[in-house]
Amino acid sequence: MINKAFPVRSETHQLEELSERFFRNALPRNWVCEKPSADYGVDLRVDLFEDNNATGLELIVQLKSSAKATDGDAEVVRLSTATYNHLRDKLQVAMLVKFVEAENEAYWLLFRSIPAPSQDQKTFSVHIPKSNRLSTIRWPEIQEHVRRFTDTKLAATRKLEIVGQE
Repeated sequence: MINKAFPVRSETHQLEELSERFFRNALPRNWVCEKPSADYGVDLRVDLFEDNNATGLELIVQLKSSAKATDGDAEVVRLSTATYNHLRDKLQVAMLVKFVEAENEAYWLLFRSIPAPSQDQKTFSVHIPKSNRLSTIRWPEIQEHVRRFTDTKLAATRKLEIVGQE
């Protein structure tokens, strides 16, 4: 009998899929979550709906995962400075989410709450408070934040358009 070699599914890939499943299951049922084909730090795009109506509001998500929890009151994530810069400069609201398999829980933090790293570092540590449990997130508050942020952006764009017409 000949032993055949087959592809192996790594623990990393399995954790990535678990984290994505957990995140999708935590969303309101009427929101739409899509995985971009090209990943430059944006793992998921979420379109926010009110009832069955599209709003034009969007949340972008960077997902991380680990098998075990970090000790203490915060989950620690190593994040590339380049990824931070890219997501922080996006026009959409960005969220960092870390899934912990051993706890079957994920923790979240908006990028606006992450202090800017030194630009001479390739990576840096982000501490996500364990009180920011994805299973207890208040999605209406996140949606309102996304709305305020988007409205501010649109108001600035309209002001630039008016100035450009003068």
